[in-house]
Amino acid sequence: MFLDFIKGITLDRALLVLGALVVVLGATAWVVVFYGGGTYILSSPLPTSSATGTSNASSTALAGGNASSTASSTPGTASSTALQEYASTYATPPMAWMEGYDTIAITGATLSGSELTLTVSVGMGAIAECVPLNIRLVTDEQGDLAGPLNPSFNFGENDTCIGTPGATYPDQEIVFNVDPGSMPFSFTTGGSSNRYFELSTTDSGGITITPPPTSG
Repeated sequence: MFLDFIKGITLDRALLVLGALVVVLGATAWVVVFYGGGTYILSSPLPTSSATGTSNASSTALAGGNASSTASSTPGTASSTALQEYASTYATPPMAWMEGYDTIAITGATLSGSELTLTVSVGMGAIAECVPLNIRLVTDEQGDLAGPLNPSFNFGENDTCIGTPGATYPDQEIVFNVDPGSMPFSFTTGGSSNRYFELSTTDSGGITITPPPTSG
């Protein structure tokens, strides 16, 4: 019977039935959307995100060998300080020599970057005379020599190299330009004494002055 019913449907009747179904479905959807109280999300925006970051860093390096560092724990901020300077003072001079009637003794040394300063005490003999500054830096294996930046002592009444008999002039500075990478440094006192000594740094930030080794 169902087949007979299907066969009895004409094309016009089928189109009318389909059209009626479309109208009914459309009306039902309109009622559901506008009167059903529901909420329908057709699309959603992409999620948004923002990221901000700040970082501050500072560092300071000074030349030489005592090293210290500080670091702050503030997020995004770091600072460090590296102090590099070698220095020593000597209660007993590690090196002393005669210049004519006068005695020169090393009482301290400082290395800061490429500048080496020897602090000496000059003790005058029995006569007034100019104390020559004969100390030299040995610059290479060929024995080439370099003089200090200050070519003479300056003491006495007129800031000359002539001292008063029997006087002592402490804290006299002798300054050299050096290459820190070529340590140990070798020196000669020159003059009639012509003694040699070596200068090197220590792990604790000091400076050692010793006679050169007698054997290799």
